[in-house]
Amino acid sequence: MTYAIDIKELKMLFENEEMITLLDVRRKADYQANQNTIKGAVWCDPEKIDKWSKQLPVGQRTVVFCVKGGSVSQSVTDRLRGEKFDAVFLEGGLKNWIESGQPVEAAHYSIHEADIDLLRQAGVSEKDIAHSIKVAEKGLEIASRIPRNLDMELVGRGALFHDLGKAKTHEIEHGKLGAEMGAAIGLPPAITPVMEKHIRGGLSAEEAVELGLPVKDYTLSTLEERIIIYADRLVDIITDGIVPIKYEREAEERFEEILKTIPKYGKNDKTLERYLGYHREIQDLSA
Repeated sequence: MTYAIDIKELKMLFENEEMITLLDVRRKADYQANQNTIKGAVWCDPEKIDKWSKQLPVGQRTVVFCVKGGSVSQSVTDRLRGEKFDAVFLEGGLKNWIESGQPVEAAHYSIHEADIDLLRQAGVSEKDIAHSIKVAEKGLEIASRIPRNLDMELVGRGALFHDLGKAKTHEIEHGKLGAEMGAAIGLPPAITPVMEKHIRGGLSAEEAVELGLPVKDYTLSTLEERIIIYADRLVDIITDGIVPIKYEREAEERFEEILKTIPKYGKNDKTLERYLGYHREIQDLSA
């Protein structure tokens, strides 16, 4: 007999706040390739079921899922039921869950104290460090709402180091200087471009000429980069005190209104258009 649960039934369990054990039993290679998962799930290597099955709580339903709801989750379910657990597998697996627009929890990434120490050693002020931490936290929170396979380390570290150049200046050149400093201290090549690109939310080559910056295309080419820059602007709105904000999500809800009415945030027509584009894209993608 097949014991399965569909997405609607799983969502109902969540909504009713029923106590369940949710297990991500994708094969190790699949899990390592994409660690985003359903919120509350714990990854268990199906090859080591003999070890971890003995540690599962008894007396509550156990829901397991693999990539597509195929042989892996079904065999784990059969094994657990043989051990008297009330186990079922999720039809369609994680793939179906994501494709139906359900939220996933971002692969675990936390801000490292060692990175904060790097900022201090570079000479970044405590005020600017506090801002950068807030941007990293906001970026990670936004990314966690998007059912995509995102590079959470890039989001977190890119946001944390985006203002590295402010150790030397708060002028517009801090982006260029930050990228040079980041390369010098050995930051990954995917992170250092964020420092240059965050100026005005991704300049065109023509705008770079006008501002006296190196002539290149600063377009934000990845979703991770756009999330970082969006988070940076949101944190400005939330923390500056210019706009009364009752709760953080209000900054997103009123984003277009705020940028269109307060020049500090919208800057100019080109910058405004970019930021509104990021906002709309990210809100449309968010679960």
